[in-house]
Amino acid sequence: MSQHRRDWTHVIEKLNRSRDGFLRIRMGSPGSAQVTRCRLLEQWDNVEIWTDGPFLNLQLV
Repeated sequence: MSQHRRDWTHVIEKLNRSRDGFLRIRMGSPGSAQVTRCRLLEQWDNVEIWTDGPFLNLQLV
């Protein structure tokens, strides 16, 4: 499995531009999805984030 560092500012900008205000991103594992969820919630206020196994779901609020 390759290591992939995401530019989360770019991801949030993409979320803001999305038609339905929703993105689903596959992470490496359920644990990495949960850790990323916590980190993103510390940085951004206008987004609801939840995990579904290895998937990170982001939705504008």
